[in-house]
Amino acid sequence: MSLGYVVAAVGITLGAYIAGSIPTGVLICRVWFGVDVLEYGSRRSGATNVMRAVGIAPAAMVVAGDFLKGFLPVILARVLFTDFPVVPLLAVFAAAAGHNWSVFLRLRGGRGVTTSLGGVAAMVPIVPAIAIPTGIAMLVASRYVSVSSLAGAVAATIGAVVLYAIGGLLTGYDLIAVGGLTVFLFTQHIDNMRRFFKGTERRLPAWDAFISGRSGRNGAD
Repeated sequence: MSLGYVVAAVGITLGAYIAGSIPTGVLICRVWFGVDVLEYGSRRSGATNVMRAVGIAPAAMVVAGDFLKGFLPVILARVLFTDFPVVPLLAVFAAAAGHNWSVFLRLRGGRGVTTSLGGVAAMVPIVPAIAIPTGIAMLVASRYVSVSSLAGAVAATIGAVVLYAIGGLLTGYDLIAVGGLTVFLFTQHIDNMRRFFKGTERRLPAWDAFISGRSGRNGAD
């Protein structure tokens, strides 16, 4: 890799971090609702806390924005560095780190689930096709967002290992991205896991109340 490529790779990685740092949840809550989501609930900027603070529709917007924060930088890295797959790999982790430790929020942020998913989708689309249904099924069954997120990550890693073993469907860089992000997400959910085992982790409201809107902004077990 020439010096020019090295400089470009560093630029892409830093750009991925900046993109990941864009505080989608904070912006939506402040601009449209006048709410500082960082002072609410878990004090995180992710979609789950946004949903509890201001509702489902804004949270869906945050999901879309956070997904793109991971997806777009990695797609750009793949296009520009076809022969250097380590650069998209660095971009994946940089975007996730930016979301969790945003330069715009004094190194605060979310837990990185959706941004990580966007980055992985840009690298190897078949893996989210495994993770998303697993996460949704677990969410429906348990109503624990944290549990469903981690279940989806574990399923993604198992699927990635299988696909890598089959040969030709995933590269070693893809496997590192999926496995590394899974470990990363577990480290970001330590507090959730502690509450889960203590029986104090918050759940989404019962589905009938959730769908009908009777739960309100703050509804959860």
